[in-house]
Amino acid sequence: MKTKPSFTANKLTVAIISVLSASALLTASPVIAQDNTTEVQSNQPVSPVDESFPIEPIEVISVTGRLRTSASAATEERREQINVADIMGSEQISRTGDSDAAAALRRVTGLTLKDGKFIYVRGLGERYSSTSLNSAIVPSPDPTRNVVPLDMFPASIIESLSVQKSASADKPAAFGGGHVDIRTKAIPANFFFKASVGGRYNTNDSKDTYTYNGGGDDWTGKDDGTRTMPSSINNTINQYGGISPIDIVSGSNGVINYPMAQQMNRELALDMYRDMAVKTESTDPGFRGDIAIGDRWDINDDVVFGALAAYSYKEQAENYSKYEVELDGDSEQTQVENQQDILGTDSIVQMSAMINLGLEIGYNHKIETFTTYLRDTSDDVSVGIEETIDTIGEPNALQVYGIDYEERTLMSNQIKGHHFIEILNDAELSWMFSDAQSERNAPNELSYTYNVILDDANLPVSRNLNTQDAPKYVYSNLQDDSQNYGWDFAYPVQFDSALMKVKVGYQYYERTRESYATRLGFDVDLSPTDPNGNILSEDFDKIFSDDNINNNLLALELKDASTDTEDYIAAEKNDAGFIAVDVDFDDVWRLYAGVRYEDFRRVTLPITPEGDISDEGGRYDLQDYAIAEDGWFPSMSLTWKQTDTSQWRLGASKTIVRPDLREVSPVRFQDPVTGFDFFGNPELTSSDMMNLDLRWEYYSDEGDNYSLGAFYKDVDAPIEPIQRISEAGRQLKFYNAESGYVYGIEAEFLQTLDFISEGRAWEDFFIAGNLTLGDSEIDIAPNGEIDPTNLQRRMTGHSQWVANVQLSYDSSNSYHSATLVYNVFGERIAYGGRGGLDDVYEKPFHSLDFTYSFFPTTSMAVKLKAKNLLGESTEYDQQDILVYAKDPGTEYTLQFSYEY
Repeated sequence: MKTKPSFTANKLTVAIISVLSASALLTASPVIAQDNTTEVQSNQPVSPVDESFPIEPIEVISVTGRLRTSASAATEERREQINVADIMGSEQISRTGDSDAAAALRRVTGLTLKDGKFIYVRGLGERYSSTSLNSAIVPSPDPTRNVVPLDMFPASIIESLSVQKSASADKPAAFGGGHVDIRTKAIPANFFFKASVGGRYNTNDSKDTYTYNGGGDDWTGKDDGTRTMPSSINNTINQYGGISPIDIVSGSNGVINYPMAQQMNRELALDMYRDMAVKTESTDPGFRGDIAIGDRWDINDDVVFGALAAYSYKEQAENYSKYEVELDGDSEQTQVENQQDILGTDSIVQMSAMINLGLEIGYNHKIETFTTYLRDTSDDVSVGIEETIDTIGEPNALQVYGIDYEERTLMSNQIKGHHFIEILNDAELSWMFSDAQSERNAPNELSYTYNVILDDANLPVSRNLNTQDAPKYVYSNLQDDSQNYGWDFAYPVQFDSALMKVKVGYQYYERTRESYATRLGFDVDLSPTDPNGNILSEDFDKIFSDDNINNNLLALELKDASTDTEDYIAAEKNDAGFIAVDVDFDDVWRLYAGVRYEDFRRVTLPITPEGDISDEGGRYDLQDYAIAEDGWFPSMSLTWKQTDTSQWRLGASKTIVRPDLREVSPVRFQDPVTGFDFFGNPELTSSDMMNLDLRWEYYSDEGDNYSLGAFYKDVDAPIEPIQRISEAGRQLKFYNAESGYVYGIEAEFLQTLDFISEGRAWEDFFIAGNLTLGDSEIDIAPNGEIDPTNLQRRMTGHSQWVANVQLSYDSSNSYHSATLVYNVFGERIAYGGRGGLDDVYEKPFHSLDFTYSFFPTTSMAVKLKAKNLLGESTEYDQQDILVYAKDPGTEYTLQFSYEY
């Protein structure tokens, strides 16, 4: 057992300061800021105050114009970028009906969605992409991922999404597949107010919702304290060194005898929340609502002030069914070791709040602040029937109950400024400061198992609590704080036929993380005293009732159930400077060249249950937990404007992909989606990458556009999750492969259909889409811990093809609009096979969604959305055997909105 606060206050501080020499990493307080500067092609000042404020005015959230118009606006921004990039505006997101950033980004060329939360750019996993909020790096509240879960960002607060696919000197060198920047809504040009309310229905709602007492009315998304680990447990640990009767007796120096210690242990069990018997109830319809308001005021002739506030709320119960199989053997002889059929409900509450302020002083000065708060609560309750190799086909099985409650929050405060300095030839100075905190709080995760007898319909007819697998409580908390600030200075120089801009800048980033988990178990006598019948056949709350514990009918002992080191603390910081030259030769050729220097330091320290730094049985020294590396990262891009409507881009760069904090921590963590156990590896090294991009773009005067591009990435020592030899079940660890590469081509188009025939009919229709084709390969060498079946294979998570097509309609009278969207990706490796078993592949998911909007007045709108019309399921297979499947159902939402 561990006492968390005491170690954090002393040994943690000393260890991190000694390795990083950066005590500032351990103190972070919320404030503000970030720079989202748009490249300026001339030395003119910013827009005067009588024009829209700020430089890029807000897009109206509702859709009253063509998708072609909104898409062309985003395309025009992409056209002026110095890099290979894709932009998606708020109206495009609204047209496709996507409710959050993650769902919207899968429409972008070369991007696929993983687990509904994470984006794979060009077939590379989320490790190879980075995410920023208004250009500021924010920490992730998910302990299993490096990037922020993008489903936390509701579409209602998003102004646009930018995906930069080729590196530049002003972006972090930790750049693999691409960089995603989420831009929240800016200050409006005029007063506006918008409110919407809607409901949801899913075809899985015909199945009853799984819930438990205390878990069905958490509409605020905040636990009321009932689930939290009792303070008496920590107090007992502090006083006696543990909670077991032996610990209490030895810690009391003989003052407390063993029977008294047993009673004290039972009293600790009584303090724990035990009203957690799983039950079913009818499924309530989902609810969602948004409200936003904003305006700007002319303080005087030279000062303009603007403000925008928005709030979003969503509550719904998502019923699902899952199927999981674990195989053993090899390609010649494969057998099922374990299989589970699971029904469950994920009750979610999502809220977001945003307040943005802006101040424009004269022509040349603009200051903005962005405050964003996100909360995502999940209460997942499931019941599964598990059969092993010994019981498959037999009437006896296991009934497994799981309750996983977690709260994910993100708070970000940002401030940024942009200034033109007239006395220096209208040079530009930009600066930013950002402070953000994220937290994942899982105050009560519970699992318990019954031995059951099944009838012919595979339904339990009798059951007894499995006392050999004691019910387990898990209390965990992760806190991640980050702070970054920076500035850049751009000086323009005008030549006869060229405009050159020289930009220099500095960026600083620091981050601290503390992650703790406590596992407790209810150890029960195999044959408890049972005067009134079979206690173990009752529901969980009745078995562990106050009377049964007080009367010692169960011979209950509360135990520390921890088996692996799970706690760790970490800190990192990165100092970076860059210089870049951007030269526009008579609006025909544009050359960008830059170099970035980064000095990166990190330490990740695993903590034992006793509160000491773990050495993994003498395997590691303190130095093994530290990383210190610096380097130069050049980037270059060349744009040739072949005609007024077409241009070519060429980009080359050197970047790096560093292992994430959890990947280098030798602790166990569980993937929340698949349930697989993962272990970190302090011996991981960073992966150097060489990147090449070539793209042709065409933009017609009518708004149609096309692009065709190719890319190649050479990856040194890519990081891969691989199953270990010595471990049973799906237990994976991170390792460096020897080498790898990925390449592909991308095509994109937006085309009106008026060319089909003359007349009004086809002018109202247009089609857009994209296709990515590519391949990848890594070389993996076996060692004492891993025996991969395929020493050469595609990279984990890489799809050889990704396709998006959307057909859209806007009526000529502006009363109706509709969009049909199709998305699919090719099969991709979920994780590598071992010992002769083939790799595990995630099968293609054919997503077909439909959105229809009706505008009875200029202020009102009704929107109907249908998601997953084909009723597809997420499926994995191995050796042509289905090993994982999850059915999300088909979802329908109806939304009413009013705008003034």
